[in-house]
Amino acid sequence: MGDSAKRVRAQSKICGRLNLIFVTVGNDFRAFDRLLKKMDEIAPSLPEKVLVQKGYSTYCPKHTEYFDFVPMNLATEYLLKSRLVVSHAGIGTIILCKQHGIPLLILPRRKKHEEHMNDHQLEVAQALEKRKDGNIHVLYEEDRLREKVLEILGEKGRGRTVEDMGRLNLIHAVREFLQTTLR
Repeated sequence: MGDSAKRVRAQSKICGRLNLIFVTVGNDFRAFDRLLKKMDEIAPSLPEKVLVQKGYSTYCPKHTEYFDFVPMNLATEYLLKSRLVVSHAGIGTIILCKQHGIPLLILPRRKKHEEHMNDHQLEVAQALEKRKDGNIHVLYEEDRLREKVLEILGEKGRGRTVEDMGRLNLIHAVREFLQTTLR
């Protein structure tokens, strides 16, 4: 676990709170600096704290806490504590957000920017956009990122309430207990 991730967790800035935007770029060896630079640029103007998983990206944010990688259980914890997740079009992140009702803003990695070897993430994003899921939002270029983040955070009835988070925490605790007890 990186120093930033340890510091954020130790200061209890994550645990039990719903005022976080978690940005994840996955684990592809190619940089996704386009997303990181724009999130870092807009972070000071957002109403929520921004935490970034930058992976192999070369850009290091100046206005947000960040780390390269953490164990999956900790990344999942950050995701579950977030009001919004901003992500590449990675299937794992999409499934987790969908399962837990977490609003997700997707900016797909693009071949034309050398962020991936092909445009399968673009195809995933287009397919999700056609489904018109109210909790999954798609941007294809980063120029409207701030506007879209603020729009999603401001939408009434989206995301989870404190009561919903309590239920999710209880379900998670019971599931974890059963998994360790029944082994």
